[in-house]
Amino acid sequence: MASISISYSSNDLVKVERLAEALRQEQGIAVWLDATNIYPDDDFLEEMKKGIRAADRVIICLSPSFNKKPPVSWVKKELKMAMLRENETGQGIIIPVRINPEGRFPKRLVRKPMPTCRLKAAGTGTFAG
Repeated sequence: MASISISYSSNDLVKVERLAEALRQEQGIAVWLDATNIYPDDDFLEEMKKGIRAADRVIICLSPSFNKKPPVSWVKKELKMAMLRENETGQGIIIPVRINPEGRFPKRLVRKPMPTCRLKAAGTGTFAG
């Protein structure tokens, strides 16, 4: 089974949970999220590292909230860890996903394609960003 770690700004948790559920239910992908895999007594940084190392791919969720986060924020640290893993393995593991059309990707990674995530709105059968 394929596995994905999702990195996101905490302000985007609702959209990210919908993305994670769609990946699990519709694609059968094992999803690692800090909100469901890190517990209060865990070493947060160590658990993030484990989640990124164990995943086949890392989705970086882009949004205005992501853009505003400082370099020392958890989401930016996760991005740096994923970039280090890419450099160490020589494999492209980062999947940038705009969960908001205004989400911008850091200039050092603009070589990657950036899909915009559109999820079905709960119970409507239509798509919503």
